[in-house]
Amino acid sequence: MEKNLESAETAVNEDGGVYHLGLKPTDNLPKNIFLVGDSERTLEVAKYFDAANIEMHQNREFVTMIGNCQGLPMAVIGTGIGPDNIEITAVELHILNEYDHLRKIWKKNVQPLNIIRIGTSGSPQPDISVGSLAVSRYAIGLDNLGDYYPFYSSDPNIRAINKTLINALHLGYYVSRATPKVAWALIQGCWAIGLQENTEKGFYCGITSSAPGFYGPQGRKIGRLNRIAMPNLQDLLAGLKVHGLRVINNEMESSIMFRIFGELLNYRVGTICAVLANRCTGQVASPEEYRDSIDRCIGAGIEAMKILNK
Repeated sequence: MEKNLESAETAVNEDGGVYHLGLKPTDNLPKNIFLVGDSERTLEVAKYFDAANIEMHQNREFVTMIGNCQGLPMAVIGTGIGPDNIEITAVELHILNEYDHLRKIWKKNVQPLNIIRIGTSGSPQPDISVGSLAVSRYAIGLDNLGDYYPFYSSDPNIRAINKTLINALHLGYYVSRATPKVAWALIQGCWAIGLQENTEKGFYCGITSSAPGFYGPQGRKIGRLNRIAMPNLQDLLAGLKVHGLRVINNEMESSIMFRIFGELLNYRVGTICAVLANRCTGQVASPEEYRDSIDRCIGAGIEAMKILNK
């Protein structure tokens, strides 16, 4: 996509295209969007789309596929790994949805987007088996990105989680919330594909821990990189319980997703992840289990998106 920016602030091209995603208003991005970290997973999601009308867009590491699934317009965007790429994706989807580049104004009364992350994760809990799915109700952001988008929540669970974390974590953090309607739709989506809650290779609901890295920020000591800030992080997360909620999985994206899309923009946002590793037992998914759990995750996500559009 040709780069001819109209402003250094919004980084929007003169044709309305956004700088990083490489999408334009004329691409007609639908309101129902899945986000995946691995760009190759866009193909796994898009295989559920009607093959005749799939459009693909790629710019930098961002890959977007647009189509219809059972008559419902949907898109999937491969964002790459980490909260920084999610921040770029969230802001640029906000621009595409709400900015009129022809009149140079922000629209009013816009339709909210439905955003569901289909991801992979590990779990700090010994009883959550590899191959299970994790539906996020809240996310602990171990990155500092949420500090740049401050938000005050009156949610009592967020206040309780914050109070519990004050003495547990010696690092900066923030807590954000999935849209309850989306979390409930994901639960129903799990039921629709035959999964049961709190059972082996079923699904679990609770708090997600989102880190800004895969190794040290998740408590991994690797080789000579063994001096990390929180070597007991997984134990602390496993023991955190607030109002019946516990940390069910670790990943790298949901905290800033919930903050920007849900809390600040009032879009509908949620996350469902396959649990591919257990940090307590050391168990990891086999290649077959990896594929099967990702398929279950996508299936539940599509069912949830259908529910959100009823």
